[in-house]
Amino acid sequence: MPISMARRPAQYRNLGLGAVVLALAAPAHASEYKPLRFDEDWSQVCDKVKPKCWHIGESATLTLGANARVRAQHYGPDNFGIGSGSDSYVLFRGLAHGDLRVGKHVQAFVQFGAYDEAGRAGGPVSTDQSSPDLQQGFLAWNGDMFSFRAGRQEMTLGTSRLVSVREGPNIRLAFDGVRASWKQGSHRIDGFTFRPVVNKPGAFDDTDNKTQWLYGLHASLAPESIKLLKLDLYWLGYERDQARFAAAQGPEHRHSFGARLFGSKKGWDWNVETVFQTGHVGDQTIRAWTVATDTGFTFATLPWSPRLSLKADIASGDKKPGDGQLGTFNALYPNPTYFSEAALLAPGNIMDLQPAVTIRPIPSLTFLLGWNFLWKHHKADAVYTPPAPLVAIRETIGTGRYIGDQIRLEGTYLLDPQWEIRAAAVHFRVGDALIQAGGRDVTFLMTSLGFRW
Repeated sequence: MPISMARRPAQYRNLGLGAVVLALAAPAHASEYKPLRFDEDWSQVCDKVKPKCWHIGESATLTLGANARVRAQHYGPDNFGIGSGSDSYVLFRGLAHGDLRVGKHVQAFVQFGAYDEAGRAGGPVSTDQSSPDLQQGFLAWNGDMFSFRAGRQEMTLGTSRLVSVREGPNIRLAFDGVRASWKQGSHRIDGFTFRPVVNKPGAFDDTDNKTQWLYGLHASLAPESIKLLKLDLYWLGYERDQARFAAAQGPEHRHSFGARLFGSKKGWDWNVETVFQTGHVGDQTIRAWTVATDTGFTFATLPWSPRLSLKADIASGDKKPGDGQLGTFNALYPNPTYFSEAALLAPGNIMDLQPAVTIRPIPSLTFLLGWNFLWKHHKADAVYTPPAPLVAIRETIGTGRYIGDQIRLEGTYLLDPQWEIRAAAVHFRVGDALIQAGGRDVTFLMTSLGFRW
């Protein structure tokens, strides 16, 4: 992969390199690592993982941890070649945290991050690069049934379709605000009010984005009388000072009402999510919706335990611009790699089908091969791309409906509980919707090495 290794100040990488040294100093406990590091509680094994964990007095423990990632990727070309050419670059991420637990309920969590980019055409974008800064920092009360968390924190909901930590880009998404939770058994209800954090390139200068506001309620239910089904119900309020869609622009005030039904039995697994949105953008009334499904069957008795699956999704678009009603779905803060690691498209005005097969030659090695076919929901609307929530490729307004198809091959190898290698190759063949806008086929390649301690 032709990656340009432009020289950058070494301090951007120091945090990640230091974390690597720490990772080698303590034993790994695979069951303790979680995607959101503040959810981990090492206090029960504190004496076994020194120097990672220390007792402080009789009732407190302090746990240290770290994450780092190096990710190299190539787009040939970027943005389907519309106004851009091929691009290759490397992303560096280093995170280090401290987690203080006092008694059974009090928690103070702080995480610092440093990020660097090398080789991107035109220089780094806003999610690429930053001097050391506060990634997370909050105080929490974690009771048996009720919990409360105030400060800067990451959050993901359900399958990350509408709220995600944004793992693909270099800088993960965090929010400033408060979150309160109630849980009993397998049931949980969360209420929150947040503003997303805006990355600034200097040291310790990130602030909350006062032009955006996310608030809502999210309930996860697992009725004992229906053991095969689990249910998420949620309402999300979203406001931003300035939105721009193909058919509307202006202040956006949007409400999302969603439900997700999921479960598994005898090799089958299923996940169905539907969302209806209302509100307004400028003087346009919002009437948008989405339905997303992922159904699969795992042949557990066959070698490599193959899973055959089918994803089918619709995210509504705008049928008739200028009629006073906006039909374009807004996925808010989505996982940008939902369709593939290439993150070429955003879930707005889109329909897709994706059959796939996943295999595990050994427990620590996973491969996925998928073929994704994509169309516009409405021809009059545009094709939308990341960054979040979505950006209209204005040249595609009114072009054909078929966006194209992409073949993706992704692999993950867990060397041990701390080290992970990932790779992906995607080839996107453009259809009429992009060809008529001057788009070209895209080849995407990615490799990454990550660790956690």
